[in-house]
Amino acid sequence: MVELVLVMALLCLILGMAAPSLARSMHSRNLTQEATRLLALTEYARDEAVSLGVPMMVWIDVKAGRFGVNAMPGYEDAGARAKEYTLIDGLHFDPKGTLVGASGRTTAAEFNPDGALDISSEASVRLLDRSDAGIEIAQTSDGSGYEITKETP
Repeated sequence: MVELVLVMALLCLILGMAAPSLARSMHSRNLTQEATRLLALTEYARDEAVSLGVPMMVWIDVKAGRFGVNAMPGYEDAGARAKEYTLIDGLHFDPKGTLVGASGRTTAAEFNPDGALDISSEASVRLLDRSDAGIEIAQTSDGSGYEITKETP
């Protein structure tokens, strides 16, 4: 019986030491998952712009923690291709350096019908978690799209 109590105490001690590390791992995974989803959305916008021949925009709503893609105003026939997502709890966009419109949304990226990234597109977008660890999605060096560039602890 004493041995069982000692083994249980040892397991509780090990679990107590490992729990913070597991929590950090989960937060990092959520951050990476959302950055990957936003990056995939930019690729979707480019593909839709080329296939439909319609300028597409990726927008973010910093305050509401939402992002999505839809056709530029005036091209409403492509509305069925619009998508919208909400960030995982505990994550938010870094509002610094992001121009926010009156609606609370900003156009993060705009793809022309030929698939080229418009020059008015944001250079980068950062996602942060509760502890302000972040990940950045930035334009590629050739300006043709976006990539995940760095994580900050």
